[in-house]
Amino acid sequence: MGARRSGERSTNLTRSWIAVASIPVAFFVAFAVSEGLYALLGYKPEDATEPLWVALAAGIPAIILFLVPCAAAVWYGNKARAEGHRSALLPLLVGAVLGLWMLVMTTVSMLAG
Repeated sequence: MGARRSGERSTNLTRSWIAVASIPVAFFVAFAVSEGLYALLGYKPEDATEPLWVALAAGIPAIILFLVPCAAAVWYGNKARAEGHRSALLPLLVGAVLGLWMLVMTTVSMLAG
């Protein structure tokens, strides 16, 4: 039982770091999806002429794609921290800070127009 418990701790910590490592990949995928949705809807985001529904239709899927690894880092980091790994606080904080950063930046850019 003790060996299995130790393996689970290591797995949660490893998963949290894998999630952190996948955040830059998720950023580029989210950017590509957002740009692709803008193009499919017939708008260019750099023109800033799109209606709000287009910005939401392109922005929400991109935000969700970016937040998945952030949420996974927080989830697994918290589980590993609860199991006794104090070092799991770092991936937890990285996931939380980057996820909140994306939400704030996207919200500000949509409201600013």
